[in-house]
Amino acid sequence: MNIVDQSGWTARKRMLPLTEGRSLAYIDTGGSGPTLLLLHGYSDSSRSFSLLEPWLCGYRLVIPDLPGHGGSAVGAGMTVADFTDDIVALTAALSVERFAVIGHSMGAMIGIDLAARLPDVVAALVTISGTVRPAFPQRDPVTDGILGLCDPIDPGDPFFDLWHACPHPVDPCFLAPISREAAAISAEIWHGILACFSTLDLTEAAVQVRMPVLCISGSEDALFDAGHRLALEDALSKAQSVLMEGFGHNPHWEDPEKVSVVLRDFFHDTFA
Repeated sequence: MNIVDQSGWTARKRMLPLTEGRSLAYIDTGGSGPTLLLLHGYSDSSRSFSLLEPWLCGYRLVIPDLPGHGGSAVGAGMTVADFTDDIVALTAALSVERFAVIGHSMGAMIGIDLAARLPDVVAALVTISGTVRPAFPQRDPVTDGILGLCDPIDPGDPFFDLWHACPHPVDPCFLAPISREAAAISAEIWHGILACFSTLDLTEAAVQVRMPVLCISGSEDALFDAGHRLALEDALSKAQSVLMEGFGHNPHWEDPEKVSVVLRDFFHDTFA
């Protein structure tokens, strides 16, 4: 396994011109293996999957920065549907005829929407820490922390210790740039996405998903707990489920090797 160069991650990104004079940043590892589209979570970037990348060699990984995150500009809207529109444009531009989706948190929401829209193109869907109803609770430390963000956001703000907390240790050389990139997102985008979450219900879209689905969750996920997990699994009625005991909201940060084993086992049958 190769060690990921976190300092060189940004330099690997390519840019796809979109409408409104903006662009979408993405990484494409190339290769002839099956294509996996990896969609990161709220406030992260493509870097969220950097620790997982070495364990998925043999696959072509397409990893975008979602709108308003990393190197990608936000458009007129900040809903999951708006973000899915841009991902559809990316897959069309890359002429990817068939691919599997791995989505983490907000990326899992986009993955559900994408799978419902493109049932003949999406070969399989993996959700990591997913939910169909992502409204954050009121009077909660995380919610209050997001609402309290104002520009310029300090990457050393104690909020990020709470936001990125994991039950297992995570490489600080990875977490430091993750926090810097999250702090570079404007407070307007932080607040706008949170507001869109408050009314979102993906149950109807999830019910339409017919391809193979795997739901990976952490038993100690403090953001989307057992209630979220059960509602997701109920909507995705034919999904396989893997509960990672002792893991939190970011299992692919906590133990990328263990997560990769689960993914490889699932995709072995999908792409057989």
